[in-house]
Amino acid sequence: MGVAPLILALLSAGLVALGVSPAAAETPQCVSTGPTGQVIIIDCEDGGGGGDGGDGDEGAGGGSGPQCDLGSVAGLGKPDASRWCEGVNACWANIPSSVYPDPEDWPEGQPDPEAVYIYKECQDPSGNIVVSEWTWHIPDGPSLEELARQAYGMLAPSDFSLAFSPPGQAVIFIDTWWWAAGADGEIVGTAALGVRAVGEPSHLEVDPGDGSGAMTCPFVTSESDACAHTYERASDESGYPSRARIVYDVHYEQNGNVLEFPGLPDSLESPWTETAVPVVESQAVVVR
Repeated sequence: MGVAPLILALLSAGLVALGVSPAAAETPQCVSTGPTGQVIIIDCEDGGGGGDGGDGDEGAGGGSGPQCDLGSVAGLGKPDASRWCEGVNACWANIPSSVYPDPEDWPEGQPDPEAVYIYKECQDPSGNIVVSEWTWHIPDGPSLEELARQAYGMLAPSDFSLAFSPPGQAVIFIDTWWWAAGADGEIVGTAALGVRAVGEPSHLEVDPGDGSGAMTCPFVTSESDACAHTYERASDESGYPSRARIVYDVHYEQNGNVLEFPGLPDSLESPWTETAVPVVESQAVVVR
């Protein structure tokens, strides 16, 4: 095979590293810089694959309303390249890559026997390349969004007991305070490839059990007047069936980088924790 046919054959693969300068390419919009400074010739079929990227979000950033401009990477890579958002950065990768380092040059720590090395690139909103690296990918494995969903399923809300004051029993027309005794703060669910779901306590929902309905309170774990309710009627001997739960705000990360998946849950509610609250009409002394 001659040199020219060989180059054409390699170009048709979708991604070829050539030792030429960008000025040497006839279609500069199809040129990018690889992780070691080499020129990367990108498949420019159909005029570079441009457009608004409306259906180009084929990667981990699936769903509507991505936080980045995927149109900025719509013409990069092969037509079926994966494209996704990492925060405000638009990323793409050919999976599998058209060319990649010899397996003997791959770094140690291969996460799976079937994992291969792929080239990944991310651009900020100004079009600057902020990530240009080779990273691991498991062929036919779950997408980043699927991994994030798995990580969400691994989130375990903190156990706690619903405490109140005055201790033992409440008194009508006197504030009763509530808090989540023993509750922990941040919770984390993990999946493969460094994907994590992180839950941060947002607030408490407390239902005093007297028919007044649930109220929203700050997330408090020790005695405080931040979450208070005033009973207006005494209870029977069994007390009011009060209950509470923690509501978490959830976000997703991969190796410390924020991932945006509009289709995934952004909150998590713990199971209800219940406690009976006897309420009396009067008491000589109220001690908190």
